[in-house]
This record gives sequence, C-alpha cells and structure tokens, in this order.
Amino acid sequence: MKILIKNATIVNADNIFEADILTANTRIVKVAKDITPPEPVDEVIDAKGKHVFPGFIDLHTHLRTPGREDEEDFLTGSQAAAAGGFTKIFCMPNTLPSIDNEGLAKWIFEESQKIGIVDIYPVGAITKNREGKELTEFGALRRVGCLSVSDDGVSLPDSLILRRALEYAKMIDILVVEHCEDLRLANKGAMRESFISSKYGVSAIPDIAESLIVARNIEMAKYLNTRIHLAHISTAKSVEFVKRAKNEGVKVTAETCPHYFMLTVDDIEENSFDARFKVNPPLGEKKDVEKIREALRDGVIDCIATDHAPHSHAEKELPFEDAPFGLIGLEFAFSLTYTHLVKAGILDLKEIANKLSANPAKIVGLSHCGVIQEGFIADIVIADLNRQWIIQEDKIRSKSKNTPFIGYQLYGVVEKTIHKGKIVFNEL
Repeated sequence: MKILIKNATIVNADNIFEADILTANTRIVKVAKDITPPEPVDEVIDAKGKHVFPGFIDLHTHLRTPGREDEEDFLTGSQAAAAGGFTKIFCMPNTLPSIDNEGLAKWIFEESQKIGIVDIYPVGAITKNREGKELTEFGALRRVGCLSVSDDGVSLPDSLILRRALEYAKMIDILVVEHCEDLRLANKGAMRESFISSKYGVSAIPDIAESLIVARNIEMAKYLNTRIHLAHISTAKSVEFVKRAKNEGVKVTAETCPHYFMLTVDDIEENSFDARFKVNPPLGEKKDVEKIREALRDGVIDCIATDHAPHSHAEKELPFEDAPFGLIGLEFAFSLTYTHLVKAGILDLKEIANKLSANPAKIVGLSHCGVIQEGFIADIVIADLNRQWIIQEDKIRSKSKNTPFIGYQLYGVVEKTIHKGKIVFNEL
C-alpha cells in the first residue's frame, strides 16, 4: 500500500518542518516538498493545517490478557491505542498466568500480529510468577520478542535478585523495568499519606515508599554499570534521586503518566473518594505535580507512559479502600499532554514527539522508529491541534471505562493513525 501525505507540518523530537510524506508498504520512502510519485498511490491525505507526529510508543500498558479478557483484550486494547495515536504498546506481565515463560510471550506476540492494528510487545516477568524469588529465562523471553522485563505492580524485594536481574539483562540487552515501592512501608495503603488521608482516616502510603526503592535501584545500577528503567515516577523525592543519578552518569531512565502531572490528593477529596482516582503509585500533592512537570521539561523524566489499567465497573464501584488501583489512558494521553503541558507552556511540540515517540524507541532499542524520516517505519499520527473534544464514556473504545477524566475538555484530536503504512484509525 502507498500513501501520500501532502502539506504536512512534521513534528520530530529535534525539528518541525513542512513537507510531504510518501510511504510504501511498511516504510517511509520519501520526505520532501511537493512530492510527485512516479506511479499512482492508494490514498492521498491532505494534512494542511494539521500536525504530523511519529507514531506514539507506550512502554507501560495492561491488556489483561490472558486471564481478565472481560476487562480488556488484544483487539479492544489495540483499537484504544490506535485511537490515541499509539502504534506500539508494551503489555505488562501481571496477567493470569503471568508472562513468565517463552511460550506465553510468543503467543501474545503472534496473536497481536494477527490483529495487526498496532504492535504489542509482551513485557516478560523478572521472576517466576512475579514472586520475587527465582529469575525467569530472560534469554528465552528475548528470543520471542520481549524487549523488557518487569515484575510490574511489585518491586523486587530481594536486592540480590535485583543484582542478578540487572547482570543477566546486561548480557542479553534486555531492559529491566522496576515498579518502585517498598511494600512494607506501603502497608496496603490506598492513597498518598497526607493531611487528607489523616483527615478521613484512610490507610496511606508515604512518598518515601517510592523514593526509597528508586534510590536503591539507582545505586545498584550505578554499582553494576547497567541500565534500569523506573516506572511511573510520582514523587518530588524520586525526581531528585533521578536527577542526581543522571548528573553522575548512571544509566537510568524514567517515565511518568498524565495523571501524575495533573491530579493530586485534593482531587480525591473533591470527588468524594471516587475510586477512579485510585492509582498506584498514589496521586501526590501539589509539590509533586510541580516537580514532575519540571522534570519533564528538563529531561529528567524521559518519557510519558499511560499505565493503562482497565478494571470493571463493579470493581471501581467498591469503596475507595477496597477498589483496585488503576485507570485507563491510551485514548487520552496525547491530548492530556498537549492540553496540560504544551498549551500551558511547560513543553513545546517537539517534546511531545520526544516524550511519546523518540525517547521510548531509544529506551527499548526500537530501531527505525520514533522519527519521521526516510527509511524509517511508517508509523504516523495526524492530529488537529486546534480542535477541541470532550471525553465521553460512550465513545471510549477500551472495554473498561475507569477514567477520572470523563467530561474533560481537551485540545488536540488524533484524526488518523498509520501503522506500518496502513491506516488503522480514521476519526473523520
């Protein structure tokens, strides 16, 4: 299939320029002014007045397959991703059973390829059944398409296991992704320890439960000279540790999510402890939001992930302390980022391409991705930044609707998503 995109304002991480884009099969074959193809193309798209980004890459999402297909499956997860401009997503291993073996990881990769809407990369578990005791076969996981491993939802409790994981990962070039939480300190809390948690007597998680493990992970990576990626950073203290480590040359990368640069514990109180605001790590205070925004601006936090975590309506209707952690985000991350960071003057447009495309590709080693450039994969997002839209529950493509952002008015509409040279989402 051949597609010609005319009059595009192309947004890469390092530059913004006007040009046409010609794709053939899965690749971008030409980026230039006034392209006249030597032979007819299958589709011509006029992108005048629109902004064209490299396909977005989400390093942290949950598709609930296998085990909880009632909450999400590969098809609905792919449709939600494409609607949000994501062309590659990494699904976490807290499934039933856990993605801790070659056979299951291979099955996930093959099943997602049959659907063909977006690329789904399984994230293998670091330890068997995510129990933190015995390492999985990283080499076997790597062979079948796992570019990263994580015991997502739990930190490795044993520092020796962490050491062995980082050493093993370095040997075969696979990324270790750590959920940073001291479970003893967290003590089954439901929200961030704060004046509000004390006011209402809600079991709470202190911010040091995250930053303590962040510091440990950084020190181990520094000692071993290995790389490590820190998931969903949410506290000001954690940011300071990451910043210091980067200044020292430690091979650490970090992500955050839109809810951590937007929402605080105050939003929980103002929304009467609606469980859609219950996430892990928990929402912080205003100082944490400000520090996260600053860290995104300064490059301390490398990328924005969604931590898309579907749950059933019945589960999120439980009392706040009993409800599960997590919210969905694949369909909203781009617009939330544009509205609350770019229009607010914290990031520029190039940083959207950096945080959602180029940096995630670099972090996991996806070559020829994350940039609109000749010879690269034809993963492309066409967006109208002037259009506004309102998040409506009945328009959400995910099986689950557990988001606190319903009713939010946002700028930036993803109009078309192209994955490997094929239009997989068309909003118009």
